[in-house]
Order: sequence, then C-alpha cells, then structure tokens
Amino acid sequence: MSIVALTKVPRPSKEQRIDTIVESARKVFCACGFEKGSIVDIAADAGIAEGTIYRYFDGKRGLLDEVLRRHYAAIFDDVQQTLPAIEGYGNRLRYLIRRVLLAISSNRGMCGLITRDLRQFDTTQPSLAQSLNHQIGILMADEIKAGIKRGDFRSDVSPGIVCDMIGGGLELIAWSYMTNGKAIDVDKVTNAISRTVLSGIESNNATTASLASLVTRLEQTADRLDSA
Repeated sequence: MSIVALTKVPRPSKEQRIDTIVESARKVFCACGFEKGSIVDIAADAGIAEGTIYRYFDGKRGLLDEVLRRHYAAIFDDVQQTLPAIEGYGNRLRYLIRRVLLAISSNRGMCGLITRDLRQFDTTQPSLAQSLNHQIGILMADEIKAGIKRGDFRSDVSPGIVCDMIGGGLELIAWSYMTNGKAIDVDKVTNAISRTVLSGIESNNATTASLASLVTRLEQTADRLDSA
C-alpha cells in the first residue's frame, strides 16, 4: 500500500485576504448596489466566513471606501505618469477630461455606484468619491491657472467656474450612461467638451500662436515633399 504525501497549502497572507475581500465587495456592490449588497454576499463570493471580513473592516461603509480608494488610485496613478509628458495646457486639460470619461465608460456598475448609490449618504459627511472627484477638479483647475499665467488662457477666466461646468457635464454623461447603458464614444465626447471649453477660455495670443505653429508644420511638410 502506497502512502500519499499531503502537501500543506499555505494560508493566504493578510494582504491577499484583504485583496480578495475588496474585490468581492466591488463585484457585489457593482452588481447589486450598495444598499442591497450584503456582507453575507461578499463573504460568499470571497469564500470566507462573515466574521473574517470584520477582522479587517468595520462594515459595508469601510469596504465601500476601500473599493473607491482603489478605483480612483488607478486613475491618479495614470494621471501622474501621463500628464507631465503632455505639452500645452489645453491638451493637458483635454487629457484629464478624457481620462475621467474612460473611467466612467469602463465599468457601468462602478459608474452607477458612484453616481447613484452614494447620494444616499448624509451630506454632512461627504463620501470618499466626492472628495476624490474634488481632487480631480483641483487638477483641472491647476492646469487652467497655469495656462492663464502663461497666457494660453484668458486672464478673466474663472478656473472654479470652468471646472464646475466640466464636472457638471461629466456627471450628466455618467448619469445617462448609468441609466440607459448606451456606450460612450469617449473620443467624440472628449472632443466636444474640449472644443466647447477651450473656445471660451483660450486667449487670442494662444490662438494666433497655434495657427502660426500649424503654418510652420505645413511648410515643413511641404519642404520634405519637394525634396523627396
């Protein structure tokens, strides 16, 4: 009779357990909504006992905050890596608008969680999503302020009002997507918002400089064609 050696399966680390719980919470909240999604559902999806969740989180609100923190962390990481390499404050603002639209369109469940379910919380205690959305608004405002300082944007532009207009438009797009599920043409919507905003805030000097740059590039292209 042969003896089969049993291999001891290593227990998941604390970090692995937390990652599993948070991912299960994300799936449950996106599928069922925050109110209907339960700790029981999350534990079942994670394949653990309910009590294990409470070892790391104080309840659903704590789980929701961690889901949101990770969702926005991916956005901010991408912004931090990409934005510095983009030239021109108009282009940088356009990139930020597009990045938010990508986040909205990539996950309808998360979009619904942010735009609908978080409204139930007491407004005296803003949700983490509201705070993180505010940080995105600050990034946009900083680009507008820098553009004003360099002369790309008009000096009488209010960065706060412009950001409120952009944020309001993006929120309406997110709400529509969450309601009807119609796919968002990210590039088309980005171009529409950017054209509308930039046409109102760009300075005459910036427009003239942009046209001069375009003429220069066309002349350089023509020279290359003539010499070919």
